[in-house]
Amino acid sequence: MNKKFTFGSLRRIITRFNRDNRGVSAVIIAFLAIPIFGAIGLSIDLGRAYVLKSKLSTALDAAGLAVGRNIFAPTDAEIYADAQKYFDANFPSGFMGTDPITMNSETVTWDSTRENISLNIRADMGTTFMNVLGQPSLAVGAVTEIKRDNRGMELVLVLDNTGSMGSSLGSSTRLDELKSASKNLVDILYGNDQTKDKLWVGIVPYTMAVNVGPQNIDWLKNTYKTNLTNNSTSIFTADSSNTSLGRDVTGDGVNDTVYGWEGCVEMRDHLLGGTEDISDNPPNNDFVPYFWNDYFRDSDNDFHGDNSGGDTETNNDWKKYQSKKGNYYSVTSSTGPNRYCPESMVLPLTAEKDTIKSHIDSMDADGGTAINLGMVWGWRVISPRWRGEWQGSSTLNLPTGYSALPLDYGEEFMDKVVVLMTDGLNTLGTNSSAYDIYHAYARSELFDTNPTTNKYDYRGFLRQAALSGSGYSNYPDIVDDKVLANCTAMKNAGIIVYTVLLVDGNSSMMRDCATSPKHAFVATSAEELADNFNTIGEELSNLRISK
Repeated sequence: MNKKFTFGSLRRIITRFNRDNRGVSAVIIAFLAIPIFGAIGLSIDLGRAYVLKSKLSTALDAAGLAVGRNIFAPTDAEIYADAQKYFDANFPSGFMGTDPITMNSETVTWDSTRENISLNIRADMGTTFMNVLGQPSLAVGAVTEIKRDNRGMELVLVLDNTGSMGSSLGSSTRLDELKSASKNLVDILYGNDQTKDKLWVGIVPYTMAVNVGPQNIDWLKNTYKTNLTNNSTSIFTADSSNTSLGRDVTGDGVNDTVYGWEGCVEMRDHLLGGTEDISDNPPNNDFVPYFWNDYFRDSDNDFHGDNSGGDTETNNDWKKYQSKKGNYYSVTSSTGPNRYCPESMVLPLTAEKDTIKSHIDSMDADGGTAINLGMVWGWRVISPRWRGEWQGSSTLNLPTGYSALPLDYGEEFMDKVVVLMTDGLNTLGTNSSAYDIYHAYARSELFDTNPTTNKYDYRGFLRQAALSGSGYSNYPDIVDDKVLANCTAMKNAGIIVYTVLLVDGNSSMMRDCATSPKHAFVATSAEELADNFNTIGEELSNLRISK
């Protein structure tokens, strides 16, 4: 072989090889395959992480709102459990391969006021492609801060105080469980504060009468105001429960005292065909005090002393029986002219939490059921037409331009809410004993002063003849219609109505009374009653997510 040819050929081959770029792309791709693959994997895994973070944030917001609504539960464990329920509903356990997340003291915290709540969680997501770059997992976090911010509200609780509320419910009584549930609702709204800006609560305990309180004697007809403030002429007789008003209500220049009258009033209209009892018309020198005469056919309330039911005294002749004073008028002794007048008075709109809760604790169970009486008085507590009428109504935290409550309908950022609760049917005059049961629809002014001649029965205008022979069984329907008429008028005025039926009663009436079916609750146990009031409290507490 020629040596010169050999080296020349080799040189030419090397030159051609150097100039030949065929296959270079494959080599470059081979070198770049790993970083390209990692970049694609990174975008995919980061996309998955974004989905995970969005899901976590949504679930955490839901849990945070649940914590805010339930922050004053009896135990922290209940708060965490409620948060867990809402978190799990929005973030299923093991989602995208993450470990289960627990709502506890490490993930949920709050300040001393329990008004500002923080939730902070982290989830580790396994990577699919980034493993190539040595990154087996990504940490994804979510943070939410909740600030409790209640809308302004006037709230009235219309609560059943009838005799059946003394029945057992679990290990306690229905009334005791109602007290507990109602106070918990108040705690949800107030938190740890004694007052809240633009928040007032009223209480209306009802039976077959409502006790508006002797302090509101101004609403009575003038003749009764004069009578009840004179110890020697009071139709209720001198007694040991007189109420010093500290003001002049009769216009004689002297501060007055009310003698004997506990504070219940009769309705201003007929049960049949009446309209004044389904209106929020303010007082107009037209109320009459509730007054159970003892000469009628109820020997159990014969407080003249002979317990025979056959007294021949006139119905206003009390003075000679003052040996009964101190107990004859008593609610708890179930005797006297105030019999079945609820011991707990109406609490007008009040700002202080402790005052409201103490008033709830004062309630006692006794008497029959007339739900419409509670409802119409609930309306009167919250109606702006009664502004300035209620003695003792709060003047704290009033908005600019107001000197008294209630506020106007439609006040900006304000709600008017009534919660009606009962444990049974309307029982006003459901049987023949209606002749012997006095109630707020009776008419004391129509009673014959001579008990031996042509006396009226306690039903006043509600006589058998007026029902065209339909009998006592029709009475509950009449009262139910009154309830619905009041509810409709209140809702038309813009009042939000919740109803809670405990154990028994007319469920369709209560549902129709409420603002919507979602505003109507039914409870058959103490636990359900507590849950119902807790849910209402949560709905009334408007929370804002701050971050």
